[in-house]
Amino acid sequence: MSASFSFEHGGDLEKAAQLVGCSPPELLDFSNLLNPSGPPPGLVEALQAAVPSAFLHPSSGGDLKAPLAENMGVDPAQVTLGAGSTEFIHFLPLMLRPKKPVIAGPTYGDYAPALRRLGLEPEWLLAREEGGWVIPPEEWEDCLKKGADWVVLARPNNPLGGCLPGAFLSDLIQGHPKTFFVVDETCREIATEPLEPFIPRPWPGNLVVLRSFSKTYAVPGLRLGFMVAAPEVARHFREFQMPWTLSPLAQSAGLFLLGQQAWLDQSRARNRLEKERVQAGLSKLRGFRAYPSTFPVFTVKGLGPDFSSPAFLGKLLVESKILIRSLDRHSGLGEPFFRIGLCSPGENDRLLSALRRAEES
Repeated sequence: MSASFSFEHGGDLEKAAQLVGCSPPELLDFSNLLNPSGPPPGLVEALQAAVPSAFLHPSSGGDLKAPLAENMGVDPAQVTLGAGSTEFIHFLPLMLRPKKPVIAGPTYGDYAPALRRLGLEPEWLLAREEGGWVIPPEEWEDCLKKGADWVVLARPNNPLGGCLPGAFLSDLIQGHPKTFFVVDETCREIATEPLEPFIPRPWPGNLVVLRSFSKTYAVPGLRLGFMVAAPEVARHFREFQMPWTLSPLAQSAGLFLLGQQAWLDQSRARNRLEKERVQAGLSKLRGFRAYPSTFPVFTVKGLGPDFSSPAFLGKLLVESKILIRSLDRHSGLGEPFFRIGLCSPGENDRLLSALRRAEES
């Protein structure tokens, strides 16, 4: 199983079910990084009411851009809608053509393939375990002085959950105007403690911030995200962007979800309590180390000298029908590491029981 236990993304239940020989609903999926409380009540009914719009061409999305801009405190001309943050991660390099890109990691796995499509091999600026998974300020400065013209970072970081302070990030952006910064904030709103959004004023021309509804509201199949940029960068991207990337149903869902702030606040409180409970359970396992995180996900390290996360997780998939994401291909992590995205309390209990059984066997 370890040779075939390879997934480009979390949530690939179809492939996992084929490996095990079962149907996808039989699996417990901890491989995704989604709000464990979502999606919010009422979304299905809102989508059902919007079904007739699916028979029309998509609009430009002005009805959705306006409240998004108001929530962010920016001009609507700065907001561009897209089919999830993935559209921007892959198309921004095609549009701006960096020559010396840097990825701050360990981090989300899509940034590097988006650059490799252009024949570019990114340089990695890596946080290290012995440094508490924090990149020292002097390493940031040393990296940027070497001529990086493109920096991608997640804030908070996926999968480790650290968050670069906004003031320090502002200083980097202002101090290196020839470097273009892509700041991925798609995990910010599922953080179990409030994190300040990164909204500099005035907005610099060498910055874009990415957001998504997928993780916040547990709706990855809707493919709904947006980018905030300086007006001239946003205009250039829309000229480059393919038409009609966002369906009318996704736009209707976005309008509904923007009105769910009270539910989002309640889910954050529930998720914080559940994360603390699961962390206490994980801490009792002698063979694993779970690192603290700002959102409901754990990066876990197997402590055995020969521990292999693909082999271990493949065995767990077969024996317990539990799918967990290996981080063996993530730069700066490797074979001992895997990621657990939390689910419901009952499902989390089943996971802890399976990990205890695996440790005892």
